[in-house]
Amino acid sequence: MRVIKLLGALVFTTIMASAHAQAADLSRMEGYAQCVGDYRSGLLDMSRVQIDEAVNGMYERALDVSQRDAAIAGTSTVFTWSNEAKVACAKAIGFLKSNDVNGPQISQCDCFYSRMLMAIDRVN
Repeated sequence: MRVIKLLGALVFTTIMASAHAQAADLSRMEGYAQCVGDYRSGLLDMSRVQIDEAVNGMYERALDVSQRDAAIAGTSTVFTWSNEAKVACAKAIGFLKSNDVNGPQISQCDCFYSRMLMAIDRVN
């Protein structure tokens, strides 16, 4: 029984250490800090209808890319950026649905989406 508890603790520690390492890696990715800092998207200068269309389009494209086998199995950062864009854009859509044009969230969506496109260009 004691061995099983020890093995369980070891597995838990290993999982937590790897999860922490993965989270730390994202913050070191090129451009990540720029997307969560003072970046202001040009989308914010558009009309509300244009913002809605752009954010929804970015979400749909990021969702599509994040589900592709090539992104999932690849070694580039396409999968990471597509998932970051998908989540950020989904949050922005939520704000927009409640009539809140949340500048930081829209900017983050736009920035992560741009990083995804750059990562795709590097692969092609």
